Parts: sequence; C-alpha cells; structure tokens
Amino acid sequence: RAGGCRAPRRVLECRIDGKKQFWNKSDIDWQTYADVGDSVKAAASGLLSLSAIKDRKESGTTCIGAILADTSAEWHMSAQAMYQLSMPITTVYTTLGQEAMLHGLNETEATVIFIDWQQYNELKEKVLAKVASLRHIVIIGKSFIPETTVGGITKAEAFPSPEEAEALPKIGEAASTTFDALVAAGRERPADVEPYAPGPDDLAFIMYTSGSTGLPKGVMLTHKNFVGLVASIFSQKVVNPLASDTFIAFLPLAHILELIVETCVVCAGGGIAYAHPRTLTPASPYMDKENGDNCDLLTVRPSLMVAVPAILETIKSGLMTKVKNMEGYTGMLVRGAIAMAQEQEFSEGCTVNCLLSLGISPLLLHKVRAQLGLDNLRAIVSGGAPLAAQTQEFVSAVLAPVAQGYGATETNGCTTVQEVVSSDGRPIDHSTGGVGAVQPCCEVKLKSVPDMGYLVTDSQPRGEILVSGCCVSQKGYFKMGEKSREDFPVHSDGKVWFHTGDIGEMTAIGTLRIIDRKKDLIKLTGGEYVSLGKVENAMKQVTGISQVVVFAKSDKDHCVAIVSQPERGWGTVGGKPEEAELAPAVDKALRKQGLARFEIPTKVKVTDEIWTPETGLVTASLKLQRNPLRNHYNEPGGLLEQMDYRFPAK
Repeated sequence: RAGGCRAPRRVLECRIDGKKQFWNKSDIDWQTYADVGDSVKAAASGLLSLSAIKDRKESGTTCIGAILADTSAEWHMSAQAMYQLSMPITTVYTTLGQEAMLHGLNETEATVIFIDWQQYNELKEKVLAKVASLRHIVIIGKSFIPETTVGGITKAEAFPSPEEAEALPKIGEAASTTFDALVAAGRERPADVEPYAPGPDDLAFIMYTSGSTGLPKGVMLTHKNFVGLVASIFSQKVVNPLASDTFIAFLPLAHILELIVETCVVCAGGGIAYAHPRTLTPASPYMDKENGDNCDLLTVRPSLMVAVPAILETIKSGLMTKVKNMEGYTGMLVRGAIAMAQEQEFSEGCTVNCLLSLGISPLLLHKVRAQLGLDNLRAIVSGGAPLAAQTQEFVSAVLAPVAQGYGATETNGCTTVQEVVSSDGRPIDHSTGGVGAVQPCCEVKLKSVPDMGYLVTDSQPRGEILVSGCCVSQKGYFKMGEKSREDFPVHSDGKVWFHTGDIGEMTAIGTLRIIDRKKDLIKLTGGEYVSLGKVENAMKQVTGISQVVVFAKSDKDHCVAIVSQPERGWGTVGGKPEEAELAPAVDKALRKQGLARFEIPTKVKVTDEIWTPETGLVTASLKLQRNPLRNHYNEPGGLLEQMDYRFPAK
C-alpha cells in the first residue's frame, strides 16, 4: 500500500446478460494522504465559490449540506470538505423510500446536495425537484459508472464532464456541478477557510436513522461527539486501526458504524479500499463466475473489516457449502481442521487424524482464508444487529477474531466492544453472545423493567440500557423536542442519558449482553409478553435460518414466524427443507434454549424472497423493517393469512 490513503476501484466494463449485469473492475489505485488532503481543501474552497453557500457563510446563517450516495472515496471527501466549513451534514440512505428521502432533505432545508450520478438521474424529478431549499447539486459517484457497456439495449449514462454538468437544466433553483469541478475551482481561486472551522459543540451531522417504523429521525451529532469516541477507541487499544492496516469499505457511510470506523482509519493513517456490496465476493450478484478473482475481497485482501451479521452469515454459509463439497483427502483435512479450530469432535478417518495431529491445521486454514481473500485479516468488527453465537464462534475460529460491538446512532455508534485482543494486561474476551466492555468515553447503567421481569437487583443485574458520555448526542433529534426530551432526559446527576429501549445484562466479568428489546414487546391474550427480537435471535441459532421475522398480536395466544431464503436443511446437511419440517425443528431448538411455550412460534412459513434494503423490507444495516414486512405479508392470500394471522387493514 506504501502509505496510501484511499483507493477506489473503477468499473471498467459492464456486461449485460438479460436482466443481469456483471462488472469487471480496475485494480486498486491508491491516492496518497497528501493528494487527498489537497483535494479536500480545494473542494472546501470550491464550495465557497457557490453563491448560496458563500452568502450564508458570510452572513453567519446555518448552511446545511446533504449526501445521498453509496459508499465511496468521494462520499468521505465531500463530508470532509463540509467539515472544514462547519456545515452540518444530512445523511440520506440510497435505499430509503422517496418519502423518507424528502422528509430528511426538506426538514433540514439542505442548501447543497452531493449525489451519485445514477441517483441524480433516478431522483431528479421525484425527489430533488421537490426540495425547495436546494440551490446547488454536486454530482459524485464516478467510480460506479461503467467505462464501457457490452450487451443490452440501452447503455449506462456516461458520467458528465464539469462542462456537461454545468449545462444540465436547473432543478428548481438548483444548478449542477461535479466534485472535480469544485476541486478545480478551489485550486484556481483558493479561499481562506480557517474562519469557518468548527468548534467542539458545532453540529457535524444530522444523521437520519433508518428506523423500523415510521419516518426516520435525524440524530444531531457534534464534532465533540466524534472526537470523543475516536479518542476512546484508540485509548482502549482493542479494535483501533493501525497505520499498516488496509480497511475494506462497503457498508453504507450513511450508517454511523461505517462512518466512525473510516474516521478512525484516517486518524491512524491507514488505507481505505472502497468496495461494493454487489462485487464483494466471487458469488456476489455483479460478479461473473468466470471472473471471480476480480471481486473486491480477493483484490484488496484487507487486514481489517466491519460487517453486519447478515454478511458474516453469508460468508459462513458459503464457506461451509464449499468445504462440504470438497472431495478426497483435501476435503477431509480441511473439515477436520475447521472442527479442531472450533474444538469440536470430528471423524474423518485415522489417516486424517494422524496428519492433523502433526500440526498442519494452521496451514490448511490459511489456505482457506487465502481463497476468500481474507489471509491478511487480523480482526472483524460486527455491529448493527445481534450476531448469532454459532456464527461468531465459526468466523472467529476459522477466519479472524470477531469483536461484537453495541451502540446506536444516538450514541455515535459504539458504546461497548469486545476485547478480542489483550490490551494493558486485560484478559481476552472469548465469549459469544456478549457485546463487550464499555467504551472509556461512555457511562452505562441499567434501569429495572418490572413488567418484563428484569431487575437491577437480579444476581446478574438486568434492565433497560441507559448511556451517557461525550459520545452521546446532547442535542437529541432534529426538530423533535418532545421526543428528544423523552429519549434524552437529564437525570438528577445533571447528565444527559439516552434511553436505548434495549434490555441488557451485566455479566460477572463486567461486560454487557443484549438479552431483549423493550420496544418489541407484545402482550398476548393470556397476559404473557412476547419479545419479538428475543424469539428472532433464538430462531437464528437453528441451522439454516439467517433472516426471520416474528409476528405477535394482542388478540392471539401465540406468535408466528416467516423465514427468508433458508440456506440448508433444518439441523441437517442437505437441500431446501420441507416447510412441514420447520415448525418442529424450531420448537425443539427453542425449547432447548429455554424459551417459554408462548414464545415459540406455532406456525412458520418459508419465503423464497431475499430481504434486501432495495425491497424496503430491511434497513441499510439489514435490520428488520417491521411495518413494511407486516404490510407485505398481510395481503389477502398472503403468508400471514395462510397462518390465520392477518392484521386488520389500516
């Protein structure tokens, strides 16, 4: 990497085959820190050359910018340019529905928006034209536009030159330009940006959470929130990036987890290689089987990565399938090595046992990792949702230590993280199902929830998780005073405490475990409370289940579930399972985990649909969108009706 800062990968060619497309991407092209820093400073000067921004900054009026784009080097550089001018940034997921996009842009009255070229073409009339405050549009996302297209009737719209962008018709009052044009303007007419530098309590982001119900809420985060958390991560010395690290970026930068980690990598002087979720592995949708080596993981070979549980589940499932199909002694040795790594019993024959006893397991596992592009990987950070214990055990043993963390947008992303490496003499946390030790910048306390039977006086204290500290938003939700006072009350100690709605348990070694969700609580006809999240997490322990949604109603005495895209047989190795086998398998597994009779779904349906952010059924961080899921399966004749569990039409 030789000290590189950022590395985008261009799409050299897009091959269209029917309704599918396949990308052939460029090699890594590292940009130095000096070059990136120069471009960011020039872009900040270029922003001041835009009339509406210049007028607002000179008059001392708040000037808010927005970013509506997929994760890329330009996304982060655009944000850093706005940092320099103390412009609060509104983040908008590209997978949000148009109503939610408009809500964020209009509520914040954004003056300028940085938007991917593809998004610009799709949303110029449906969204951008309906944002009255917009005065400037900056087009980014060049690395996602194919340089050539083969096949197909229509070709991809070429990325515009600065001159072509400026010639685009105005959208309302907003004129268009490109990021490159901003940089060029800033270099031609450098401006003094120092007077506009932000202070600790100035807003850095109004970050809209892709909540599971209703319109997203804009969490107000200051520069102090970011600096405090980054300093905390480095002081803990557990998952902090190193200058020698190559981080692979593919999660949405509009999500706080990805943004915080990329910020830490930059502070450490590490390198960020930008990937794409659809070209991540050889099996990704935009990768041709004949060109699998061109995928992002095999090209980048990262040393550090962040993933949400659904991605780790996919990696685990793909690897297990590949290993299962290995033939001969190679297959037996690899399966044995994986079993040994997980301290499991295995029976692959005397010869295999003898060979493995010679200590060749590390070599075999290294070759497995190399085939995935993960041979340099030293750590994985998992966040965004609970990670199944079986998946954490497997990935930690076979690929790299997995540090599960916990946080929320309201706490700037990271409240706790597992110490999967030893630091300052503290023991390594090998546990699964926990989310680790509290960050130095945070305070955590538990509040009893008697209705759910969780008390801080339990042998291991349990209750709702409350978080305070310099990483926690002190301003609450944008233009939502009542909700802010409800979720961010000031306690008798004079501190702001965020009430998370999550139920936690403090373990004997001082780490936190998430055991339930207060807001997912449904009271059944018998008076019992069912926690939807608790049941869903328990069902994910069943072999073959990675995506599941549980439904409960106050006029029923039981709950039901829908499983998306089963990977393997229920508790067996084989093909697609019979649906009739599912409910008994779930019943057996959940009883074994200690769930009560009323918590176990009496009926379970399987759907071939894959829940992705594009479907609107999960968020960008792959959390369930409960209301859309309920509406989707509540249609007449739908899966809920098939289980005699339809909800009243709204």
